[in-house]
Amino acid sequence: FPSHLIMNLVPVMLAAISFSGILYSYFKIVSSIRSVSSVKGKYK
Repeated sequence: FPSHLIMNLVPVMLAAISFSGILYSYFKIVSSIRSVSSVKGKYK
């Protein structure tokens, strides 16, 4: 690999990893909110 290619790839990979982590946590939050609201709906 040329060194400039690696220098360009590393930040892209880091950004992709952080972005996927943000998406994962967002979906976890949304699913937990949905499960809590569905539980509240069952008790009504």
